[in-house]
Amino acid sequence: MAILRYTASADTTITDAYKFDMTTRATGSNMGSADSLQIFSIYGQASGTAGVGTTVEKSRALINFSSSVGQIATDRTAGNVPASGGVSFYLKMFNARTPFTLPTKFTLVAHPISRSWGEGTGLDMDTYIDSGYANWIAASSASSGVTNWTTQGGDYHTGTYVAGSTLPFYSQYFEEGNEDLELDVTSLVEEWMSSNGSDARTNYGIGVFLTSSQEDGTERRSYYIKKFYARGSEYFFKRPIIEARWDDSKKD
Repeated sequence: MAILRYTASADTTITDAYKFDMTTRATGSNMGSADSLQIFSIYGQASGTAGVGTTVEKSRALINFSSSVGQIATDRTAGNVPASGGVSFYLKMFNARTPFTLPTKFTLVAHPISRSWGEGTGLDMDTYIDSGYANWIAASSASSGVTNWTTQGGDYHTGTYVAGSTLPFYSQYFEEGNEDLELDVTSLVEEWMSSNGSDARTNYGIGVFLTSSQEDGTERRSYYIKKFYARGSEYFFKRPIIEARWDDSKKD
């Protein structure tokens, strides 16, 4: 079995969690330079507006593989990676140990992102004092101004974009909570490499977060806190990767 690994080119965490004052949402915070990525849903930590209802706080991870996919295409042209159909691609993210409560019996979904976004330089994952882009509200910032997500929390492909073709998205169930994430994303990587410039097929990376019912409070419980190592981690072999796998054995 031959294996080639391609490291993420950008990643960050976006959140609408409350800051320490339990009044202000950290929707403008950025964590693009943090050494981990965090995913959670906190149910009922505070009462809703004017004391009505129950709040939910969410956190999602964004990972971009634009440089990696470009390198895969280059390696394929050079004959170092097999043609489509002869290789599988896996998204791998590695569990980061945390002193916080670990959620159990949950599912993470991975959806292709449909808009360009910035990584940012924020570090603070505790008090959310570092503002920047991307964040929960905005995808990026440039001299021309700030570009907001169409939907807060990120824009993701969820429907069909080519006649007769359904956009791939992926999921993995976590029983204990400390498992690594490993998803076969072959179809998505092949779509990225065959992109014709259409936004529907352009590589803007992947968003990883809880299922809607686990994230939005429907289940009336918290899933806090799942962490993965980020691309800025000191542990090089724990950084998010796309792993190419193929059978290179020679037989009689």
